[in-house]
Amino acid sequence: MKGKSSAIQRSNNQGFYLIESGTPIIQRTIKNTLFSVGIGVVLFVITILLALKVKIILFMLPISIYLMSQLLLLNNQLKYAKDQRIWFNPNTNDVIIEWLSGNRVNFNLQKDIQQVKAIKSVQKNNQILFGYYELIVHNNQVFLPFILEDNQLNSRFFKVLKENHPVKSKSSLFPII
Repeated sequence: MKGKSSAIQRSNNQGFYLIESGTPIIQRTIKNTLFSVGIGVVLFVITILLALKVKIILFMLPISIYLMSQLLLLNNQLKYAKDQRIWFNPNTNDVIIEWLSGNRVNFNLQKDIQQVKAIKSVQKNNQILFGYYELIVHNNQVFLPFILEDNQLNSRFFKVLKENHPVKSKSSLFPII
């Protein structure tokens, strides 16, 4: 993960482009999340130390635990983003999703999606909004983490998705896939 890298849009010979988050975005997300987790740990230690003298300070305990749990959300989002390969053909709007388990789903981004939900965290932490899109396709659920949308190379994919389907938004404290 270390080192300088530029985002390159990979394609195969049939005109499909890989929808991925890219190393710079993953590195920035990890850095910002670890900063939030660090603040949570420091706040937790301060809360515990001060709570020995002043019991009212215990109200900061849930905040610190919430900040530390951002590490679990990061792990969930990155695991799911790396578990699948999403190929998108901008000419035909066809999508192929392949999972490391060997499963595969083919669909058209304009025609085959029955419902789109956006499940997002209740707030941004350090410029990171965790969440995912849930697509209902052919009675299957497909999940696309928000980290994929952060890559500018994927903007056409998400633009077509949002233009052709109403997105029902839902907030969750911990949007775990």
